[in-house]
Amino acid sequence: MLVVTAALVLGGLPASASGAAQVGAVPLAATTASAAATASVGTTGSAAPATFDETPVTILAPAAGGRRAAAAPGAIAADQAEGADRVRTAEVPVVGRQSLGVTWADPAVAVDVEVRTRTGSVWSDWVELGDEATTPDAGTAESARTLRGGTSSVWIGGSDAVQLSFPATGTPADVRLALVGTGPVDATAGAGGARTATADDVSADTSTSDTASSVIAAAVAGPPLFTRAQWGAAPQACAFDVASTLVAAVVHHTAGPNSYNSVAEAMAQIRNDQRYHQQGRGWCDMGYNFLVDKWGNIYEGRAESSFRPVIGVHAGGFNTRTVGISMLGDYSSIPPSAGVQESVARLIAWRLSAYHRDPASTTTYTTLGGENSRYAAGTTLALPVVLGHRDVAFTACPGQLGYNTLGWLRARARQIIGASLVNPAPTVTSSVARGTPVDVQAGALGDLDWALTVTDARTGVLVSRTTGVAASGAILAARWDGRGPGGVVGAGPYRLALEATDRATGTPVVPWSMNLEVTGSQNPPTVSPVPLGSDLRFVPITPQRIADTRTSVTSLGPASRMDVAVTGVAGIPADAKAVALNLTGVHATSRTHLRAWPAGQAMPPSSVLNTDPGRTVAAHVVAGVGGEGKISVYNDTGSIHVAVDVSGYYVASGGTGFQTLATPARLLDTRLSGPRLQSGGTRTVPVAGVAGVPSDAQAVVVNITSVAASAAGYLAAVPKGTSPTASTVNHRPGGDATNRATVTLAGGALDIRDVGGSADVVVDLVGWYAPGSGAAFTPIEPERAFDTRASGGALGAGQTRDFAVGTAAGVPAGAVGIVLNVTATQQTAWATYLTAWSGSVPRPPTSDLNTGGGRDESNLTVVRPSSGGAIRVYNNLGSTHLVGDVFGYFR
Repeated sequence: MLVVTAALVLGGLPASASGAAQVGAVPLAATTASAAATASVGTTGSAAPATFDETPVTILAPAAGGRRAAAAPGAIAADQAEGADRVRTAEVPVVGRQSLGVTWADPAVAVDVEVRTRTGSVWSDWVELGDEATTPDAGTAESARTLRGGTSSVWIGGSDAVQLSFPATGTPADVRLALVGTGPVDATAGAGGARTATADDVSADTSTSDTASSVIAAAVAGPPLFTRAQWGAAPQACAFDVASTLVAAVVHHTAGPNSYNSVAEAMAQIRNDQRYHQQGRGWCDMGYNFLVDKWGNIYEGRAESSFRPVIGVHAGGFNTRTVGISMLGDYSSIPPSAGVQESVARLIAWRLSAYHRDPASTTTYTTLGGENSRYAAGTTLALPVVLGHRDVAFTACPGQLGYNTLGWLRARARQIIGASLVNPAPTVTSSVARGTPVDVQAGALGDLDWALTVTDARTGVLVSRTTGVAASGAILAARWDGRGPGGVVGAGPYRLALEATDRATGTPVVPWSMNLEVTGSQNPPTVSPVPLGSDLRFVPITPQRIADTRTSVTSLGPASRMDVAVTGVAGIPADAKAVALNLTGVHATSRTHLRAWPAGQAMPPSSVLNTDPGRTVAAHVVAGVGGEGKISVYNDTGSIHVAVDVSGYYVASGGTGFQTLATPARLLDTRLSGPRLQSGGTRTVPVAGVAGVPSDAQAVVVNITSVAASAAGYLAAVPKGTSPTASTVNHRPGGDATNRATVTLAGGALDIRDVGGSADVVVDLVGWYAPGSGAAFTPIEPERAFDTRASGGALGAGQTRDFAVGTAAGVPAGAVGIVLNVTATQQTAWATYLTAWSGSVPRPPTSDLNTGGGRDESNLTVVRPSSGGAIRVYNNLGSTHLVGDVFGYFR
């Protein structure tokens, strides 16, 4: 990466021999271009870590009268006149060191440095040490480190001594000579030579980046290469940045001598260069992503470059989103061998094909500036996808004869890639408003059959698939109209994938994909309200699903409502006035709550379900039927999928009446009676004849608790002998979860089925429905009865409190059951439970809501009020605020 055009050949070669360094015979690898990229190069080994020494250099210009200032203690003095305007150092011993470089404090300053070496009694000519003039890109973590300017690292081989020459004036402060040496190769350690890299070869000191891409499969198999472990790399010195993609490859040469005679010597050069970059320049690691020696052997440079678009330091202002490939040697006057060219082409094809780049095309790039860049920061220009360092910097790199190979490299890399999708370009980058079409264009290398598929990223449900044919060289255009099987899709995350196959061979090419966030709210026109019924009787049915936004791909966005038809579906007649439902919230993207009420009525402030990301939550709801036979469901924030299951309905005549218990009766507790319910297991729970339940009871209201579940999953409560179609309560791994349910009986019993993780199960009976006498249900517009955040304060540990629910919600005297949704919030205990009951009897040994950990959680209760219309609530541990909303009553 030297900024000079003359070849630098040191290492004790006499001046007369400096032009004679040739590639020579290949010591270990095959000579042909095809073999160079595939053949093992034989036994390699590990080496002792490279050693690094730095010595200050004090540059002392001649003073008036011939007197000179003294050099700093321990510094090398450059005080010997070298012509009229330069000074040189005395001989500096370098035995045991094979590389040198000169650094200085300010990376923005260029320094004119020359060097010569002595081997035995023979001195080389003075040769300019080019200013490397490359720095980390602005804005990267690496750019914030303490960096130094510097020359390139130069191989000096077996030299005995060196001298440095500087201008007598104008040299910057804090100049240092860096000498690097490496130990001998242990030929017994590590056999097998170059090989295809695997994920196990990634440096143990992994970097982190918010923009880091995951490992992406390439269209081209990775060529055999020497891993960092094989060539003896030091760990990276800091966490560098990783780009989101690769758009180009920058070809370099190291500009050092081509006279190395073995792979071991090539490895030594690379080790020394890495140590110089890290300790001399202050970089995190080797600046190049890959290196290729003169026989075509490939070496992974900067850690993780084989798997991610790691940002190197090789072309200031153009490091980000490019891969830097450097040929080890000087290719100013010697052309790269066929093996080198083939290996560089295969590297380009391998890394760029993973990101759908066409090596023979151009890319638009906005530079970040940088020292020695040809373009100021912010300049946008069209660049070849495969370019030389000199295209973007004031440098001769990669040497004139190296630069002359770029055209062949582009054509060969494209040939290696073969059929492919290249340069895919969507019309949006990360988000789009609901209903807005998204177009994707891509170039076709080869004749392709293509398909654009859209899936819901949360569920994997196919949303849309569009197909077409593209001729080689054509630009294909694909469009998603923003719609799915249920119309315009709901807000939330989606995944677009452009796939294709080679028409000639039927071979799939590497697909392109992107994540897309659909934004916005959806609210259908409000229907006309209808009067709510009163004194209704219940008709139980086997649970049936009547809505599921996962299959229709109509998830609810923020402040969004959907109206769900309940009459005319699942056998529910047109004259049904209320329904018993189970709502399930799935894949919430933020902390949110759902509300449910009769369609057409004003939206109440009452929530029926509270959830957050990572939880699936079910909630029992008893609600009046509104206009057009619908109920409304509203989501507060973020996006969420909602499933709605119906377990029965209420009509003005016929049906069954409800009998509520004064206190709940426990039907099952596997913690006491065992065994714990396993995944796929079913427990039949007899109900008829227990706690006064008559033999002709058709349905029961129960509270079901999943206790200490081992993993995600759910419990389903269904009529005995019936297969479940929906969840009743969803497990909370390691904790407890509760939900109320109205369950139809079969043979006087119900079944509890476990799906997913194992769990203990508790079932408490609240009441039952039977023919003949019994209470009738009257739905109301949901009414808030109490909120301790506004009045009364949190309920403490072991405390009880009475709430005048009947009075607050207008429940008439004589009601035998109040349908009340209780929500807990701001809990201080990790786990607690709440019990609601009539204050006129002792507290039952059952719970109505298991909660804790600050989660907003709710459960529907049916509580027999006291004669004054009050209920009592108990909190077990910590403190918690309570909110109560009334949805109706039985009388």
